[in-house]
Amino acid sequence: MKITIRDVARKAGVSPATVSLVLNNRPGVGNDTRKTVEDAAEALNYRIPQTKSRTNERQNGIIRFLKIARHGHILNRDHNVFISDYIEGIEAAAREEGYSLEVRNYASFQPDEIIDELRTDAPAGAVILATELDAQDILPFSAANIPMVFIDAVNPYANFDFVDMDNEGAVFSIVEAMKERGIRRIGLVSARLETRNFRQRAQSFYQAVDYFGLETKSEWDYRVDSTYDQSYRDMSAQLDSRKTLPQGLFCVCDIIAFGCMKALKEKNIRIPEDISLVGFDDLPSSQHTDPPLASIKVSKKRIGRRAFQLIRRRIESEMPLPYEKVFIGSELMVRESLEFSQKE
Repeated sequence: MKITIRDVARKAGVSPATVSLVLNNRPGVGNDTRKTVEDAAEALNYRIPQTKSRTNERQNGIIRFLKIARHGHILNRDHNVFISDYIEGIEAAAREEGYSLEVRNYASFQPDEIIDELRTDAPAGAVILATELDAQDILPFSAANIPMVFIDAVNPYANFDFVDMDNEGAVFSIVEAMKERGIRRIGLVSARLETRNFRQRAQSFYQAVDYFGLETKSEWDYRVDSTYDQSYRDMSAQLDSRKTLPQGLFCVCDIIAFGCMKALKEKNIRIPEDISLVGFDDLPSSQHTDPPLASIKVSKKRIGRRAFQLIRRRIESEMPLPYEKVFIGSELMVRESLEFSQKE
């Protein structure tokens, strides 16, 4: 009977990923564990097949980053800046520990193909950008059988590690800042095509308005596309049909805020004199709009770094570990679009 890497892992009492690291002389394994694995391989007379050794050597020190665009309404060129920050954070942390990062982009979500690639190539671990994935899209990834972590998403019942931003805390800080500036009537601009993060921000908005004793109503609830051009068109059409405006608007992302800003200006609605505007993501262009856009800044690099730490922890552990759901805090970048000056 052919001896496999899983047989060695069972005999050594470690994971197959740990065996791969040891047999390919990769970092990340303690000396005692390394000797245990080597002894198990020797006892079973296991040898790395010659035809596969070069592939194993290439892959077992690699962390793969998967950018999966299910529909492209969020993960598109408008958001390449913050995607690059995720990648930079992962790569910097991986390099410090002797790993390398490989990036793969998927223009559609074909789970069977993606999972087959992970199983065949067997990278040491994978970080999956799950912005456009629904909760049920995440569950099949267990078949890949490698350490992985999902970022920009959380699934409450999936047995994976997750790293996401603290949407609730961020939105509460926005509403509190509006209240401090005398803005008591606040509206929401949400996305027609929801993601978990957008949905969480909208829910937190209503909770925060209630908590701080402020006013909102259905007439101030706008729903637009999450791309720049279409959000502008959607907002423009809805402004024509609304009788009143709130004193402030919270947009669930910067791209939507940019589109809304253009629509408001075309209707001769001044920012911030007539209405204040706040976005989310703090894209670099937020500082250069007219007026500069107040927005929530989340450290995407920190999210990437934390994702790698969770991957490494799982690769190197000799025992099963509990799954972690990590939330990274944020900062409200106060700029001119928030400085409300309308009189009651």
